[in-house]
Amino acid sequence: MKLFLAAAGAAALFATSAAAQDSAEALADAFSAAVMAEDADALAALYTEDADSFGPDGGVAHGRAEIAASWAPMFEAFDDITITLDAKGEKALGKDAHAAWGLWTMTMTPAGGGEPVTMSGRYSDNSVKTKEGWRYFIDHASAIAAPAEEAPTE
Repeated sequence: MKLFLAAAGAAALFATSAAAQDSAEALADAFSAAVMAEDADALAALYTEDADSFGPDGGVAHGRAEIAASWAPMFEAFDDITITLDAKGEKALGKDAHAAWGLWTMTMTPAGGGEPVTMSGRYSDNSVKTKEGWRYFIDHASAIAAPAEEAPTE
C-alpha cells in the first residue's frame, strides 16, 4: 500500500509540475517526479533540444534523445527510486534564465531484488524560459565518493 501511495503521489506531482513549468522551481519538482516515475522520456522533455547533461558517471549527454538514453539503463536496473534535492543556492540570471545548485540523494532497489542502494552527490543546473516553459539547458551532477574504509589495526 505504501508503494502504491508513493507512486500515486509521484504521478500526481509529475502531472502537475510537468504541465505547469511556470517556474524554475516547478522544473526541479518535475525533474524529481520524472526520476521517481522512472520515465526517461518525460525527464528528457525537461531539457532544451540542444541541452548538455553531465552525469555522475562522467558521461555527457547532448540533446533530449541522448539524455533519455543516459537515464534508461538506471531505470531498467532499479525500482522504487526516490530522489531528494537539497537546494543550497539559486540565482536569477535575468527574467528568463536561472541557476541552481545543491546536493542530491537517491535511494533505489535493484530490479532483481536486494537491499536498497543510496547514492549522494552535488548538482548545478542552468535553465531558461522557453515557449514550452522552463527547461534545463545544462546540468552537472557528481557523485560523492563513499568514505574509505579504515584499515584494521593490529
